[in-house]
Amino acid sequence: MKREKFDQLYQDYYRLVLHVAYDIVQDYGGAQDVCQELFIKLDEKIESLDEEPIKGWILRNTYRKSIDYLRKSYRKKEIPVAIEKMEQELVVDYLVEAEMEEARQEFRNFVMEELRAKNPTWYDLVDRIVLNNESAKTVAQEYGVTVMNLRMKISRARRWLNKHYYHLYKDL
Repeated sequence: MKREKFDQLYQDYYRLVLHVAYDIVQDYGGAQDVCQELFIKLDEKIESLDEEPIKGWILRNTYRKSIDYLRKSYRKKEIPVAIEKMEQELVVDYLVEAEMEEARQEFRNFVMEELRAKNPTWYDLVDRIVLNNESAKTVAQEYGVTVMNLRMKISRARRWLNKHYYHLYKDL
């Protein structure tokens, strides 16, 4: 008796369930999965269901199974896609930053060579104190000048650099 009842319900409601599931899931394979799950559940509960509200039970559970399917599908498909997209964006950001750093380094080398051509002493002071963080006191002693005089020379070198090359650097 149970098998005949189930077969009759399957014949009566299969297309309806498939149609409702497809409207929600928007994927034929997914709608078939929902339909299969619904009829498995119906087979398990067929003895405890009343005849009258069976259509309402089928529609309500089709809706719920379809929503569950979408949630599972989202977790399985969308999250890895989002992670992959984030990874790609991080790689692109890293490559862009690496290119920018390389461009900055090339610009720094160009400017330092221009500074060397303009004034070799300024070049040496900027290279040693500003770029390599040597002690101003030690460098001042080597040059036989005061630390204040040394800082004045570095200040003049920076002013010259800003005057001639700052407009190029701010674009980097």
